[in-house]
Amino acid sequence: MDERASGGARAGGRGAAGALPVFSARGLSRLADALKARIAHDVTAEAASGRLILWLPAAFTAGILLYFGASTEPSLTASLVLVALFAAAAWGARARPVMFGAAAVLLATMAGFAAGGVRTAFIAHEMVVPPKTPVRLSGFIERVERRTTGDRILLRLDGDAVRGLKNAPALVRLSLRKGWAPPVGSHVTQLAQLLPPSGPAMPGAHDFGRTPWFQGIGAIGYGLGRPKAAAPRDPPLSVRLAMALDGVRQSLSDRIRASLSGVPAEVAVALVAGDRSGIPRAVEESMRVSGLSHILSISGLHMALVAGTLFALARGLLALVPGLALSWPIKSMAALIALSGSAFYLVLSGNDVPAQRSFVMTGLVLAGVLVGRPSLSLRSVGVAAVVVLALTPEAALDPGTQMSFAATLALVAAYERLQPLRAIPRPDGIAGAVVSWVAVLVAGTALTSLVAGLATAPYGIFHFQRVAPYGLLANLAAMPAVSFLVMPAGLAGVLLMPFGWDHLAWPVMGRGIEIMTAVSDWVGTLPGADIRAAFVGAGTLLWLSLALLALCLLRGVLTLAALVPLGLAALVAGTPLKPDLLIAPDAQTVAVRMPDGRLSVLGASGQKLVVEQWLTREGDRRTAGTKDLASAFLCDPLGCTAPLPGGGTIAVSRRAESLEADCLNARMVVTRDAPPRACPAEVLTPEKLARTGTLAFTLRDGALVAERSRSPSVSRPWMAPLPPDLAPERGAVDAGDPQTDATAP
Repeated sequence: MDERASGGARAGGRGAAGALPVFSARGLSRLADALKARIAHDVTAEAASGRLILWLPAAFTAGILLYFGASTEPSLTASLVLVALFAAAAWGARARPVMFGAAAVLLATMAGFAAGGVRTAFIAHEMVVPPKTPVRLSGFIERVERRTTGDRILLRLDGDAVRGLKNAPALVRLSLRKGWAPPVGSHVTQLAQLLPPSGPAMPGAHDFGRTPWFQGIGAIGYGLGRPKAAAPRDPPLSVRLAMALDGVRQSLSDRIRASLSGVPAEVAVALVAGDRSGIPRAVEESMRVSGLSHILSISGLHMALVAGTLFALARGLLALVPGLALSWPIKSMAALIALSGSAFYLVLSGNDVPAQRSFVMTGLVLAGVLVGRPSLSLRSVGVAAVVVLALTPEAALDPGTQMSFAATLALVAAYERLQPLRAIPRPDGIAGAVVSWVAVLVAGTALTSLVAGLATAPYGIFHFQRVAPYGLLANLAAMPAVSFLVMPAGLAGVLLMPFGWDHLAWPVMGRGIEIMTAVSDWVGTLPGADIRAAFVGAGTLLWLSLALLALCLLRGVLTLAALVPLGLAALVAGTPLKPDLLIAPDAQTVAVRMPDGRLSVLGASGQKLVVEQWLTREGDRRTAGTKDLASAFLCDPLGCTAPLPGGGTIAVSRRAESLEADCLNARMVVTRDAPPRACPAEVLTPEKLARTGTLAFTLRDGALVAERSRSPSVSRPWMAPLPPDLAPERGAVDAGDPQTDATAP
């Protein structure tokens, strides 16, 4: 036995010795040569199949992001000239693959950059500087949003009937008390207080003023009293179209609410008519926590179900007529009917960007049916991205658009890679077919949820600091009800409504919604269902996006290229420094970091959106209405004070009588009143904060260092003009000396 063991050892030694050359210099060289040959083969295969063109939409999107990242408005003429030059370079280099590819990427990038400039020039309108006193507005109500907390109207001004406002805009958005909004198309006058455009809630946050500007809204504010009826006038075309569309939506909503009530009715109205205003916040929060919130947003799922159901129904009905089935291309006719129905659903649902993207994708698939070839591919995703972003470049910065395209890209790529599984033979017999169908349904739902969840997770963390860990479970449980009850019944209700038989469909839809919300509520109560993540930087999201593109667009060994951006994302990942002091431009909303690491916020009721952005960015579950949110502040009728991180006190004045004492005792004073001339404290007023936006102070090496939300070097058309500078710039100060000035804005 010893001899056998010895022999085995010698044999093992020879085997090991024989394997050693693999790790020798020569073996590594051969391995490197084999890897190079494989990479060259895969690159050649990618180029030969034309898949490198899939990167052009990504370059187009990068150009749009570069445009919006510019500090001043780029020259549109220079952008268009560069587009022409790169197009000429690509044409001239078409016989040289490498040079042609480089020129094509530069052309796509510059085209995206120019698309942003063209869109801005097309939509250009003046940003109204709101007066301090109320103004009397007159115009037509073009849109009404009825929310749980109040109404919001979009007023198209008459132009010649605006009192107290110079350079009146075309559109004004006003907030009203709940139930005060008149119907769409009403000609009214409204006393309103206009507000400065909403900017970022803090440095690096989303600019809330950009989207309204691109919608043509020149001013925002709130109504003082109820709107009053004005003298009758003929409404403009846009208002007449809005009236017709609102009439259809209102009829649908009334018919649904006649058959359903409560949450099922409001969710059904949201899915059919695109009006989410009636959904309770608790239901929206439950759907968000469980990972089912995508069902409430009209996107690919809904458009696919509508188009698919219409296509199958139309084709089946046409096939029942022998003359049509034998003499006409009923498949193409069904595709046209499905496309028309999808277009109607797009307009009815509100024409949001995710719905636009879904409609373009659906249109490409149906166009493939018309010409007899499949169109559900990565190329169709790229075409949809270019079409949507060329028309609305600002959507590239929208969280919903980013998550929508990320999910679609990942799902189509996964579908492409799983195509070989379709060749697997299925069991014979009815029982085998049923088992196979159920298995495919469950596996498909699970795969869809998993892939879409992983693809959108980085964007959800970046924008909302939230993760839905049970999204897979929730979708597995809820999607059968959505796919087989909610959406088909909703479509049937719309089709049966002209004949008066829609009341048969709405209860079925309501039952499906009850199942969906029950699943959402159950999943939302599971331990750890609501995970709040800390804010991650834009650099991390950029590298993760590149990794997603590499995983989806590359094949073979080239997919390993995704490891590079993944590694870079890991290197730059980490929670950025959290601000220790935040001061909003209203000079009344202030947040101070407490010793336990959380923010204490004063004045949250007046700036709910801003405060909840502050808390969300921290991964804090509290809201603007949370009790004791301002626990660090000591208040009296004259004002409030709180200790500053590192030493000293901040005073928030409510009355001018407090300023003299505040200047002597506090290190920083925030006030709406004019301070004493010899105030030794750093004083921040609305006039100063109008130049900076929200100020975020971070304690670094014993000094409070300020960062602006609005940089003086950045000026874009959707940003309000900066008022004159009232104070010189000053640097960081010693946080331990209460008599030393804090960082000036």
